[in-house]
Amino acid sequence: MTEKTPVGGSADQREDGQREDGQIGVGGTALGRGSRASRAQALRDTVDAVTAWSHESLGNGGPDFTGFPYERVVGYYQQTGKAAAAPELVALLRGARLGIECAGRARPWSSPDAWLFDTWLPLTFTDRPMSYVSYAGNDVLRIAEWNSDGGPEAAERADDLLTGVLLADLVVRESDALTATGGGDRQRSRTTAVWQALARLPEYAPLALADTAPLDAVRSALAEGGPDAAAPAAREAVDALRTQAPAALLRAVEVALLPVTTLHDERMFIRSIQLFERLFARVARALMFAVESVRADRPAEAAAFLETVGTRLAGATSPLYRVLTTMPPESFAVIRDHTHGASAIQSRPYQLVETVSAKRAGEVHSPEKGPLFALDATLQEQFLARVGGWPTAEARRLEEAMRSLDAGWRGMKRTHWGVTMKIIGRVPGTGGTAGADYLKAAADMPLFPQLAAV
Repeated sequence: MTEKTPVGGSADQREDGQREDGQIGVGGTALGRGSRASRAQALRDTVDAVTAWSHESLGNGGPDFTGFPYERVVGYYQQTGKAAAAPELVALLRGARLGIECAGRARPWSSPDAWLFDTWLPLTFTDRPMSYVSYAGNDVLRIAEWNSDGGPEAAERADDLLTGVLLADLVVRESDALTATGGGDRQRSRTTAVWQALARLPEYAPLALADTAPLDAVRSALAEGGPDAAAPAAREAVDALRTQAPAALLRAVEVALLPVTTLHDERMFIRSIQLFERLFARVARALMFAVESVRADRPAEAAAFLETVGTRLAGATSPLYRVLTTMPPESFAVIRDHTHGASAIQSRPYQLVETVSAKRAGEVHSPEKGPLFALDATLQEQFLARVGGWPTAEARRLEEAMRSLDAGWRGMKRTHWGVTMKIIGRVPGTGGTAGADYLKAAADMPLFPQLAAV
């Protein structure tokens, strides 16, 4: 990649994320970037592996999606960053997908492995402007729902397990960086925040582990012995989370990390985005289940959905945003420069939360958000239409659950605004927004405007 003028950060940091002084961890380069020679060798090995797989897949035997060289491709992209990926490899990956499709062998729903290949491969050659969905690999992570029947319990279990595995990967990356840096202050602060988020996992993903003893051990170690004592307990908790996860889910989490730079901070940023997406998705799902319960005149059931997700939201907001506050502003400036067009306001679950909750006057399509959802039934309108026919106690319980979720959602957005102010200040935001000012205004918008006015 041609070196450019540094963007919005320290003078010794190139735009591709590599530090001239060799610093790794927070504010520096990711572990495993390697030398110029090792990256060149990784490219040759990856091209050879993809070429061999493509030739076999287009032969008489049909594609073996389990045998695709994910490890080679992901390893190369993590060494170079997607923005600096070799054009010949990108072209080869495009050709591999096209070849499978033209041969009539692309049946993405035939198995989890076929679906993963079909969903993931386009992420390796995403063009600018970049979309938030492709940057975060959100669709790839939907493989967690493969064996779910779509019901509330199965969906919660799938989301909790995915949340646990994503967090486990973040724990390993930050713990390894702490070891490699010899315990620098900024890296220690980041790693401690990640361990604390792991210790609090039962508050926002209680079904991630049937036996929470490993997580209890992390919490005890942090309280009694401090960060140094927490490292072994954190590793054991990671092992426990990964052991119970299906192989397809572990692979999806592994391949859904395709950073555009070589910055260590971008790895944390992507994993944090993916964790928040799980949180948004569960709030959206709870609202949709609640709408169906209200339409069936089961207000107590609707209230239970909202109470449960409200607890998850409250448990996740503080520890997950605490991790994000460790992002150095200069690192985020580099990431923003390479991800122009991608914005969290494009998040489908986030949009769905606000669309399912209530109709909003004057809401129109905005290009930076992408397609908006159109729903006939929202929770607020269904509640107001039916509340008069319910027992007083049940109606009051559901109203309080709606108000509580509204307060928690707005509190989460206020925290987002505060974190944004710390990291980027008042510069224009991604996706065409006004940045922190946009977030501050969004935090004042209630989920249920007609309830808020009462």
